[in-house]
Amino acid sequence: MVVLCLACAHRPSSPGCSAGETLCWDFEEGRLPAGWTPHRDEFSGRLVVDDTRAHGGRYSLHASQLVGGREGEQGGPKKTVRFELPGDFGPVLWGRVFVYTTPARPASHAGLFNARYPRPGSDDGAFQALDWYEVATYQEKYMALWHPPEPPGFPEWVQVSDTPLVLDQWVCLEWLFDAANGEAPEAAEPRVWLDGVELAWPRKFVFSDPPTDTPPKREKARSFTVLETGVFLYQGLSVPTDWWLDDLAVGGQRVGCSPR
Repeated sequence: MVVLCLACAHRPSSPGCSAGETLCWDFEEGRLPAGWTPHRDEFSGRLVVDDTRAHGGRYSLHASQLVGGREGEQGGPKKTVRFELPGDFGPVLWGRVFVYTTPARPASHAGLFNARYPRPGSDDGAFQALDWYEVATYQEKYMALWHPPEPPGFPEWVQVSDTPLVLDQWVCLEWLFDAANGEAPEAAEPRVWLDGVELAWPRKFVFSDPPTDTPPKREKARSFTVLETGVFLYQGLSVPTDWWLDDLAVGGQRVGCSPR
């Protein structure tokens, strides 16, 4: 059954996807694709596959009318799903998703995608025991992070771009999470592209509670094991906001934004 479900994930019609090389989800089933299961569900709003807006085809994953909590304070709306990767996926994960956001740019930390892996020497595959990379927005700009296991998920290494979150149009986000990183002593910092242009990170810092200036050690991986997508805000959101995610794909090589 696992083999059959993974075969269902391959969507050669999705931009940049080819069967046998990349796991792709275009949501054209009109429901959660095989292998994806509900995960976080906090505050108001819904996460559904619907036909209100799509990048390609008819359907997409829709985080609808998320709102709740207070900006500047911990605790915000979270609506996500998760997927267990095949055991031999490997320690390098390229990803791609098309995103549409409206009507406002959240100031709060808003995660869109993360990928997780067991700590070195550990066989503990529980979600709360995994190191993880994340693509997000923060203070209205795109952001990328590396985290130790959650909770607490910090001290985390944070990279904030100088590129504002794009509103009211589809954009292509790509990322590279290289947790092998050759002979380097640590996993690589995350890299992110917006519509084919790599983002710069003029602001980098360690977030921790209590605060620290000591960066976390980005531990290396044998293989990524779990994906999570949707929208998860770590602080409040006062303006009801919608996100659509479509044509999500991951693989060991760059997927790209254009059809092959």
